[in-house]
Amino acid sequence: MDDFNRSLERPSSAFTGMRAWRFLTSAAVLLAGLAVWLPTATAVGPDYRIGTDDVLAISVWDQKDLDQVVSVRPDGKISLPLVGEMEAGGSTVADLAARLTTQYSKTVRGAQVTVSVREIRSRTVFFLGGVVRPGPMQLTQELTVLQALSSVGGPIPSADLESAFVLRGQKRIPVNLLMILQKGDMSQNVNLQPGDTVVVPNADSVYVLGEVKTPGQVKYTKCLTVTTAIAGAGGFTPLASARRVMVVRGDGAKREVFRVNVNDIMSDPEYRDVPLKPNDVITVPQRLF
Repeated sequence: MDDFNRSLERPSSAFTGMRAWRFLTSAAVLLAGLAVWLPTATAVGPDYRIGTDDVLAISVWDQKDLDQVVSVRPDGKISLPLVGEMEAGGSTVADLAARLTTQYSKTVRGAQVTVSVREIRSRTVFFLGGVVRPGPMQLTQELTVLQALSSVGGPIPSADLESAFVLRGQKRIPVNLLMILQKGDMSQNVNLQPGDTVVVPNADSVYVLGEVKTPGQVKYTKCLTVTTAIAGAGGFTPLASARRVMVVRGDGAKREVFRVNVNDIMSDPEYRDVPLKPNDVITVPQRLF
C-alpha cells in the first residue's frame, strides 16, 4: 500500500498550479504590489488623462486660502473659488494647470497654479468570484491579470484556475491561469484596461470518502481522475482496498455506480485511469481480511 501511496503522491495539475501560483504571486507582489497600494498622492505620467472621480489637489502659489482638494464630477467638471466650473475630464495635469493659471490670473496677480492627482479613481477594474479580496481596485499603472490578482490576494483554494476570464465591454476573454503557471503561456496573461472585470469562478468538487488519509472535498479540474483525486485526499490508509474503489455519479434515475481497480491502473501503463466529473463521490472501502 505504501508503494501505491508513493505513486499517488505525484501532484495533479491543480496542486502544482497552486504551488506555482504562490511562488509567482510572491514575486509579483514585490514588483507591483507597492505601487498599486500607495495611499498618498499618485505620480502620473505626462500623458495621463484625468477621469471621472479622480481626486485632484490644486494649489495657487502664495494663496493658501485658494488651495483645494476636489473630485472630478461625472460630467467631467470641477468647481473652484474665483474660477467657478472648469472642465477637467480628459485633460492632462499640465493642460489643466495651464488653463487654471490663465483663469486665476484674471483675479490674482502673478497666479501660478499646480495640479496633482491625489487619488486615481477613474481607472477601476473589478474582481469577482474566487479571489481573496473581491471588489474594485484602481489601475495606477499597467498591470497584467497575474499582477493584478496578486494585488487582491490571489485566488482562494477553491478557485477554478482553468476557467477564469476577463469581461471587457461585450467581449469575454478566456484566461487559463493554470496554463500561465504550469507552462509559462504568457499569451494568457492579458494586460488589463480600465473597466475590465476579472472573473475567477469557484471550482466544482468531487468527494473522496472512506479509507483515505484526509477524506472530504477535492477541487474538480478538467484533468482530475480517480487516482489524482485520491492523491488529493492524502492517499490510501493502510486499511484501504485499492482493488474495490467505488465511484457514484449522479442521482435518481441517472445514478451510476462503477468499480475502479486502482491497483491495475498503477501497475499497468495500458490500463486507463478513470476521468471524473463534478460531484462524483469516490468511496475507498476497507480491505477484506
